[in-house]
Amino acid sequence: MKNKKHLFHFIVSESMNNNVIDFLLKEFKINTFSELFETMFRLIDKKISKMKKIIGNHRSEYAVIDNTDNKRLDKYLRISESDYLQIKRWHSLYNEFGMASTVRDIILFFYNGVMKYGLEGFLEIVGKKLRIDKLKNDFLGKMTQLLNMTAQKQLLYALIIENYPKYVYYT
Repeated sequence: MKNKKHLFHFIVSESMNNNVIDFLLKEFKINTFSELFETMFRLIDKKISKMKKIIGNHRSEYAVIDNTDNKRLDKYLRISESDYLQIKRWHSLYNEFGMASTVRDIILFFYNGVMKYGLEGFLEIVGKKLRIDKLKNDFLGKMTQLLNMTAQKQLLYALIIENYPKYVYYT
């Protein structure tokens, strides 16, 4: 069962496909989107749960795909059954609107990180352990109850990307 691949379907905007995903494929020098996602997932899967826990219940709020580009594309991803089940657990545990929002979050997280630090720099710091307590305190200091769930996730991910070196342990 571990080697079984699951075909996962989700929707992206045309600009996310052409700008974000194509950029990451070129930067990582990987030919297939499935291989790219698997690589990113391996680097971040232990941290995603901790980051989502900071927000807590996502209230099953609709996740906006892209409010600047109305064109939508079907995207398919072959992921291992265990990765699929992990994303499904997060979807259930944190009451997210859909599993696809987690997939898009991971893609955008890497895009923003690589844009800020370059591929090598981002891969170096993304591999380090996060200081969750410091991140949570900073996030709660900036967040208001008025923010919708999408805005909260964007704030959290932007805070991490902007200050990543501050939120990791150096050994």
